[in-house]
Amino acid sequence: MAVWPQAGGTMAERLISWLIKYRLPVILLWLVATLALAIAAVQLTTFSSDYRVYFAADNPELLAYERIEQTYASDDNLFIALQFADGDVFTPERLALLSEITKGAWQIPNTSRVDAVANFQHTEATDEELVVGSLVPPQSTLTVADTSRVREIALNEPALRGRLISEDGRTAGILVSLLFPGTDHREHVPESVNAARDFVAGIEAAQPDVHVVMTGTALISRSLDEMTLRDLTTLTPLLFVVLLIILAVLLRSLSGMFAAALVITISGVSAMGLAALFGITLTTASVMAPIIVLTLAVADSVHFISTAEEAARDGMARREALARSLHVNMEPIFLTSLTTLIGFLSLNFSASPPFHDLGNITAMGVVLAWLTSMTLLPAVYSYLPWGRGRPLTAEHRALARLADFVIVRRWWILGVSGLAALVFASLVPLNRLDDQVVHWFGERTEIRQDTDFITENLIGPYRMDFSLRAGGEGEVVDPAYLADVARFANWLEAQPEVMHVEHFADVMRRLNRSIHGDDEAYNHLPEQRDLAAQYLLLYELSLPYGLDLTYQVSFDKSETRVTATLGDISSAATRALKARAEDWAAVNLTHATASDASGTVVMFAFSSMRTINSMLWGTAVAFFLISLTLIVALRNLRLGLLSLIPNVLPVVIAFGIWAITVGQIGVVASSIAAMTLGLVVDDTVHFLSKYHRARHEQRLNVHDGIRYAFEHVGRALITTTIVLVAGFSVLMLSDFLLNWQMGVLTVMTISIALLLDLFLLPALVMFLDREKVCTCRTCACAAGAVAD
Repeated sequence: MAVWPQAGGTMAERLISWLIKYRLPVILLWLVATLALAIAAVQLTTFSSDYRVYFAADNPELLAYERIEQTYASDDNLFIALQFADGDVFTPERLALLSEITKGAWQIPNTSRVDAVANFQHTEATDEELVVGSLVPPQSTLTVADTSRVREIALNEPALRGRLISEDGRTAGILVSLLFPGTDHREHVPESVNAARDFVAGIEAAQPDVHVVMTGTALISRSLDEMTLRDLTTLTPLLFVVLLIILAVLLRSLSGMFAAALVITISGVSAMGLAALFGITLTTASVMAPIIVLTLAVADSVHFISTAEEAARDGMARREALARSLHVNMEPIFLTSLTTLIGFLSLNFSASPPFHDLGNITAMGVVLAWLTSMTLLPAVYSYLPWGRGRPLTAEHRALARLADFVIVRRWWILGVSGLAALVFASLVPLNRLDDQVVHWFGERTEIRQDTDFITENLIGPYRMDFSLRAGGEGEVVDPAYLADVARFANWLEAQPEVMHVEHFADVMRRLNRSIHGDDEAYNHLPEQRDLAAQYLLLYELSLPYGLDLTYQVSFDKSETRVTATLGDISSAATRALKARAEDWAAVNLTHATASDASGTVVMFAFSSMRTINSMLWGTAVAFFLISLTLIVALRNLRLGLLSLIPNVLPVVIAFGIWAITVGQIGVVASSIAAMTLGLVVDDTVHFLSKYHRARHEQRLNVHDGIRYAFEHVGRALITTTIVLVAGFSVLMLSDFLLNWQMGVLTVMTISIALLLDLFLLPALVMFLDREKVCTCRTCACAAGAVAD
């Protein structure tokens, strides 16, 4: 047995000597620092409930969207839909109920406007006087004749039909527009949404025959916030339990499990504490960072513990075993941490800010995991009881047989791998880009079910807005301008993607008819500018508080808004409709100038493309830096470059499989390549590190070097992959699509990477590093041995 050196020795020996001498202060220092960071995480962590955080401040679609809001009114809203069990809404009792509910909706905090059939401002002419009033007057007793009249008007009024009342009259909608004070709405959105939920619950309790559902931008924002918190508080503890079970089973050591659990806990908690100190706001994307950090921290611990216990089984004393583990793992763990760090930091190239936060928080966690593995883990492990364990002869035999299989069939492996790479690479373009914010919620979530119900029975969840500018202030009453608005609206209504169009020309048409005694012969736009201006002034003076035209007409009367409501539309269809509409407007509008289309649906339709384009650079930079790292670490240009093949192929194969199984990818997919590249390189680094050690320290030939790598790191590779797969599989339990996609794609990529590292990587090494004559046992040590 070797004698522990009293002075000098390797860096690992000196570090272990120092750590054991000062192990208690090291442990206490880590615990105190972690406690401080934990307090920071609890007190300073904030969550964002605004889907707009997914877009950079200079995002052109976001800027267009904000301009529409600044010109007209805020787009924050809640939409309540009611459907009666039998018959339609047009009975005296039900219209009275709708009127009462419409009135009650004003009590929702931050409400600036309520639109419904009941308070629709209907216009009529009486003795040459324009009368403007609610279609269903509040606190009035309706007769059957009144009800028939309301039905006739509502189902024939373009501003209501297909928007606030379904064509069959069974489903009615109430649009609650919200105006939040200031710019930070983290308190105001929950206030409004919670009050609206209580309001809806009250309706359901009082009217059991009425089915009430709710959606809207404010509810979507609040639901994103709630899902963020739910995933953080449920998936993270679940992951921790899963990791403990897996560590106990795979390490077969309670001491090892405890030490690893301490490392991953400190890494995860400290990373979140640092994120809070740096002012990073958690979103539904970045909230997955602690789950990823916990998972990645396990990998470092497993390699250290496995090597230490293997050394103990070989007869080394505790300090020798710890020094041996540090000596063997110091460089590969540093390299894997560095490559993982590069991969996650490359997410800063993304056009979607939450992925910057995900990358930065995870990067901090990776650094902390490396530091704890090199300092805290040996210090803690030196205190814990751990025996020599039982020999892993069965596992070694299995790994030896696997090594022999790969050595003998390396040419077949190269051929099959090359063919598979070509096949799956050809499938990747079949993936279509599609991001719909409503579809981010799982089908079993309430908001998804309610939104789908409203889409099927009344109106779609997406709006595409255009601002049509006139010649100047007050020019929106110009008949030529109004004609352009009407023609553009008619063109939009004819598009298959559009469910409803709301526009100012329709208001002026209705006013012209009403002024002329509701004569259908005047059911067209005013033909004289001065008359149109008088009609508009008279109408605005008659409108009650909260129901003015500011949501549709700019303050200076220089432009108006045209809103096309869309159904369950794909991103590709949204981009196509936007392009067609803007092209048509540019060619056909002579007295109006249309702005670029805006709206949340437009923002998300372009988000995937913009993020993928930005991440192409990020992935390229990550690929270059990781390649450089491997080349420098391996001190072999050819081997370093060739080793990248089994690290790139997993992503290609995973997206090929995704194309034929799911076929739809969104903003998260653009980040998977860079993120997983840093992960899958880890196994390659550990395998090649052991192979390099076998060749240069053990002086083994190529094939025996491959066997050495299999026997000394194969179990750890399989163990860490199982841990990573288990960790990212937890993301698949999320009801949030982005997290689910991240989990599935990462699990697929990591699993494929393990297979390639166990089969393709050794085959590539033997192809590149082949010897003319091999004297290993597999190749038979006879003269004239088989040449590679």
